[in-house]
Amino acid sequence: MTKIRQEAVTANLLASSPPRFLASPGTVYFIGAGPGAPDLITVRGRDLIAQADLMLYADSLVEESVAGLARKPEAQIVGSSGLHLDQILTLMVETAQRGGVVARVHSGDPALYGATHEQMAHLEDHHIPYEVVPGVTAAFAAAARLKVELTIPDLVQTIILTRTAGRTTMPAREDLRSLAAAGASLAIYLSISRIRHVVDDLLASGGYQPETPVAVFHKVTWPDESYLLGTLADIAEKVRAAGYTKHALILVSPALEASLKGAERRTSSHLYDKSYTHRFRRAEDFKRDKERQEAESLPPGVVAGEKHLGSAPSRSGAMVIAVTRRGSQLAVRLAADFKVDLAVPDKFSQEIRDWRLMAGVEENLQSPISNLYSGSTLAEVQRCWPRYNHLILVMPTGVAVRAIAPLLGHKASDPAVVCLDEAGQSVIPLLGGHQAGANELARQIATLTGGYAAITTASEVQGKPALDLPPQLEGRRWQIDSASALTHASACLVNDEMVGIYLDPALASLRPQLTAWLGEIDNLTWVETLDELDVDAYAAGLIISHRVLADHYQHLQHKCVLYRPPVLVMGLGCKRDVPAAELGEALKTTLTETNLALESAAALATVDLKADEPGLQDLARQLDLPLRIVESARLGLLEPAQFSPSAAQAKFDLPGVAEPCALLVAGGELIVPKRSFARCTVAVALKG
Repeated sequence: MTKIRQEAVTANLLASSPPRFLASPGTVYFIGAGPGAPDLITVRGRDLIAQADLMLYADSLVEESVAGLARKPEAQIVGSSGLHLDQILTLMVETAQRGGVVARVHSGDPALYGATHEQMAHLEDHHIPYEVVPGVTAAFAAAARLKVELTIPDLVQTIILTRTAGRTTMPAREDLRSLAAAGASLAIYLSISRIRHVVDDLLASGGYQPETPVAVFHKVTWPDESYLLGTLADIAEKVRAAGYTKHALILVSPALEASLKGAERRTSSHLYDKSYTHRFRRAEDFKRDKERQEAESLPPGVVAGEKHLGSAPSRSGAMVIAVTRRGSQLAVRLAADFKVDLAVPDKFSQEIRDWRLMAGVEENLQSPISNLYSGSTLAEVQRCWPRYNHLILVMPTGVAVRAIAPLLGHKASDPAVVCLDEAGQSVIPLLGGHQAGANELARQIATLTGGYAAITTASEVQGKPALDLPPQLEGRRWQIDSASALTHASACLVNDEMVGIYLDPALASLRPQLTAWLGEIDNLTWVETLDELDVDAYAAGLIISHRVLADHYQHLQHKCVLYRPPVLVMGLGCKRDVPAAELGEALKTTLTETNLALESAAALATVDLKADEPGLQDLARQLDLPLRIVESARLGLLEPAQFSPSAAQAKFDLPGVAEPCALLVAGGELIVPKRSFARCTVAVALKG
């Protein structure tokens, strides 16, 4: 519809007969303006706007010609895009209290992403009556423009209206992958800036295939309306080329398939089928022309075996396991040089003394080796799997792979496995290359044997950082939040997709350490805000922060790795014999209320007068944190005025305990002043 025609339509509407629906003075009407065209608003909505004393409309979303429907010469017409909620509410309340009629005009239908709930609640608080007038939502305007039905029997019978998470979060049970699994007609609002993320989720859901048709409408029914047709395979690139960034709706449905209107189209509705009987008409032959059938598609089953042995938490040390005579000879040498355990077939027990001599092992030559096995190699690997951090398998790769395959659990808990031939020429890290240290172990073995460490980890081959091996800070490695998309981000990095790096501004001192770890990589770029990561330009992101992510940023962990550097020092003061549970609860409450992450804890700190407190010692052990003790004499040199008032000032002549201890151990700044609990105090300082 051209601009000139749009204005003509508005003029015709204004010249129409008097309102059929009379407004009640002092009432607020929430009116759905429809998708854009002024003649797609309901008659009731048009009549109410014509009577309004205040027309308050969403001018960034509602086509401006709709404002022309206001007919009162004295009517106040206000666009709401530049107003915050309190200003909007004030305008509505004041107008209604004067007996005026308020037309609060929203785009589409007020019930759908209209932000009307809080407005209605406020009006109820002020005892102001209000009514809701529905409108045509963009999804149905888009279907009308394409001349399609979104519910075709035997093809699709469900329509889902949804959006993706952004600043407004989504409930966990409403993530796009779950909603899309059924393959229904799907209308996705407010998500065009994340079209690549949308496509990835739809394809991962299993409900759609790359060839599933998609339509993207920009300002549907507006004068400058445009739209794109494509499939999930190409729509993201088409959107990028068109430059759509807002005011767009994504429509995904098998009902959009053009061939459905061709010669081979499906016969669908029973309502008008001559062979179908219903309450208003009898079928010609009282029989249906076909039977309805349901095809149930089940995903492939997953055989759940025994519990992975790799989940055992009690591993330590390393074991060398060999199969052949020459392999066992090399295994003896490796065990001697690395000072680790050894397992070889018992049939070689008589030759071990000679091999030890050759390896330069002189002590205990008369004692028999304890780790001789008589069963299968696979059984020996299974026996050692839950006991050792590192397994060095001197055997053919095929044997090694078959031995460890049934035992695999998670890379966070599986041991490092290195396989090498009996001559030590090819040294292959099979498992745990990064996290468990197999790559480095392979290099050490290759140096000893004169062989070649066959490192296949893509990041190392390309000279890119291993995202699962973040830096250490004073001997403590940065933790990775368990919800992080580590595998996804690592894949994006090695596939040369853009990865953004966000460093919390309070942690600016870590920038040099991060730069040294990450290096100069073309597809790694720094961003200033988390909002910058929430666009398709960045396929993945790295977030380095000691803070808990706000709710409206939680969705970023679907594509980002969240690192927790150990930068928080928690100062603790307490009375005598306060148990660890009570201290821990106070600490947890403090961190929760200040949005700080316990995973970024570096140490606990207290004064030497409290060093023997069992509760403090137990808490440090439970949290696996060092308990730093500050001498009283050192505290006595501080100026008490810079700290919160404390009982320690009168009792011990000290400026305090929690605050000064945290500050001195951290060497940075106090970010959480002392919080007092029944029998303890907590303060938090940030490392400098």
